[in-house]
Amino acid sequence: VRFFLVSARVMANNNNNNSGAAQTQNNGERTAQNASSGGGGMFSFLGVGGSAASKNSRSVKSLSTTEENEKFFGFENFGNTCYVNSVVQALYATKEFRGRLLAHKEQEAPTEESLLTCLAELFQQITNQRRKTGTISPKKFMSRVRADNELFRSYMHQDAHEFLNFLMNNLCETLETDHRKMRTGDEPEPQTHWRSFVQEIFQGCLTSETKCLQCERVTRRDEPFLDLSLDIEPNASLSACLRKFGQAEVLRDSEKFRCEYCGGGTYQEARRQLRFASAPKVLALHLKRFKYIESLGQYRKLCHRVPFPNTLRIPAEMMASGQEKDGQSGAGGSLPPLYRLYAVVVHLGSGPNHGHYVCLTKSGMGDTATATTTSAATASEGTGSVPSDAAETSSPPVPMSVDGVDSPSDSQAMSPTPDVECDAASDAAWVLFDDDLVEVMPTESLSRFYGATTEGPLTAQGGVGTSRGGGGGAPPKPLVKAEPNTEHGYLLFYARC
Repeated sequence: VRFFLVSARVMANNNNNNSGAAQTQNNGERTAQNASSGGGGMFSFLGVGGSAASKNSRSVKSLSTTEENEKFFGFENFGNTCYVNSVVQALYATKEFRGRLLAHKEQEAPTEESLLTCLAELFQQITNQRRKTGTISPKKFMSRVRADNELFRSYMHQDAHEFLNFLMNNLCETLETDHRKMRTGDEPEPQTHWRSFVQEIFQGCLTSETKCLQCERVTRRDEPFLDLSLDIEPNASLSACLRKFGQAEVLRDSEKFRCEYCGGGTYQEARRQLRFASAPKVLALHLKRFKYIESLGQYRKLCHRVPFPNTLRIPAEMMASGQEKDGQSGAGGSLPPLYRLYAVVVHLGSGPNHGHYVCLTKSGMGDTATATTTSAATASEGTGSVPSDAAETSSPPVPMSVDGVDSPSDSQAMSPTPDVECDAASDAAWVLFDDDLVEVMPTESLSRFYGATTEGPLTAQGGVGTSRGGGGGAPPKPLVKAEPNTEHGYLLFYARC
C-alpha cells in the first residue's frame, strides 16, 4: 500500500510539472465553465447555456466554424452601460460599416480623439484578437461618450435609441469636418452634396407629399433619415407598422398647410403622406415601445406583440414614383427593395426608466441544434461575468411566425420569392451579447422577443388563483393582471439584399 501511495504521488507531481503551461493556458476556459455552471445565464429558460463543460467546449467549437475573420466579443459593463454595449454590437455586426470605418482609420491622417477614432480603435481591437470569443473593455470609448454628451455621464439607465441617434449624428459631423479640412481652397465646389460612408450605408430619404384640398396641387419636400421610429399596436405586423407610418393624414384646424398657390400663401386644409424617395442599404427601425400616458403623467412601456420577420419588403404603396426597384417581378411589376434581419437590440424590463439591453446578431454560421453558452472570461483581458440586472421570466415562447405577418394583406406585401442571399441567411444562427456574456441561441427563440399577445390574464393578487377568500373568513383577494412578457425587440437592423 505504501508503495502504491508513493508511486501515485510521484506520478501526480510529474504531471503537474509537465502540464503547468497547459493549465495556465486553459485557465480562462475553466473560468468560463465555472461561470456557465451557475445557471446558464439569464437566458437559460430559452435552452441557452448549460453547466456541463462539454457543452461549453461545443459552443466554442461551433463559433470557430464561422468566417475566419469573424469574432464574438462581449463588452464590460461600467454601470448601466448596456445601452451602449448593445448598440455598438449591432454596428459591429454591420459588416460594411465596420469595414469602411476600419479603412477610414487606416487611410486618413490621424486626427484629434473623437467618438469616430475611439469606435474605430474598439473595432480594430476586436478584429486583432486571436480568439473567437472573449471580453473587451470599451473604457476609452465610454469615456469619450461621457465627455461628448452630458446625458450619458451619469450611471442611470438610458435609452438605446437616443444613444444610437447621438452616435450616428456625431460620426456624420466628424466625417464632414474631416472632409472639409482635407479640401484645399483651389478645389471647385462639388456638383453633388458630399455624403459620408455612414450616410451612404444608413441614410434613406422620405418624400413628404402635401396635396392642397383647395387647388389640389402637390408640394413635395425631401426628408433624409438615418432610422425610422414606428408606432406600434397590439398584434400588428411590422409591415402594418410601416404602412401606418406612411398613412395619409388630413391637416385641418390649427395644422392647416400654407399653400403658395392659393391667394399668395393662405392656409388651407391639405392631405399629407410620406413615401420612400430612396431606400437605404441598412434600414434601422425603432419600435416606439415607450409612450407618454397623459392620465398618468408618465411614460409606460407598451408590451404589444410585433413580429419582426427574417425578410422584410417595403410596402409597395409607400414607394414614391420613380423609386428604384430590386428587379424582381410581381403581380404589379417590379417589387420594392427586400431586406433581411441581421441585428436586434432587445429591451428587458417593464418600464422605461429601468431594465436591461441585450443585442442579438446573425452569426453567419448554420443554426445549431442545441444552443450552448460561452463566457466572455475566455479572453486574456476578460473578467468574471457581470450579473444580469433584469429578472428572468418563465412564460412559454410564442410560436415563431414564418413570414412575420398576421393578415393576408400583410403577406401580400412580402416577397413571394425571396432573394437567394436572403434565403440562405435565414439559416444562420443568432448570437446573444449580454454585456460580457456571449451565447449562441436557437433561431426559434427569437419569437420570444416579439411581445405579448395580451396584457395577461386576471389572477388573484399575490399568486395564481381566484378572487375568493381563504379559509377562516379571510377577505377576498383583488384581481390583478398577470405580469406580461417584458422582453421585446426595440431596435431592428435590416440589410438590403
